[in-house]
Amino acid sequence: MLITQKEVGGEIQLVVMIEKNIIGIDSEKAKERVPKTVVFLILLHGYPEIPPKVLTKSNFCTPTLMDGRDLLNDICQNWSPKSGLKAILEGMLPFLSRVINAKGYKFYGTFHLGATINLKNFESMIVGK
Repeated sequence: MLITQKEVGGEIQLVVMIEKNIIGIDSEKAKERVPKTVVFLILLHGYPEIPPKVLTKSNFCTPTLMDGRDLLNDICQNWSPKSGLKAILEGMLPFLSRVINAKGYKFYGTFHLGATINLKNFESMIVGK
């Protein structure tokens, strides 16, 4: 597991790269279709009182989880500021193994829109004002 840190728009992102051989993939067929997995831990302003977001940009299962859903509650149930990042990192490999080796479809994660968008700002473009 390789962890790097970068700052994007004032937020701290921890990028976790996980090699497929440490995830615990059961079948050879699954090993072929699972590339290196990349998971982002995004620490928002106010962390640890505001929980981090956990996202992935790797396509390792069906349906895909790389659509912006927050995986924090699936990786680390009952996360609290006292849990810290260690609990998330410790729960990441078992979670990925569960998802990759799952039989059938199961939905994970919570969708979020990020910043609130005020549609009034787009009204003039739509109506041509």
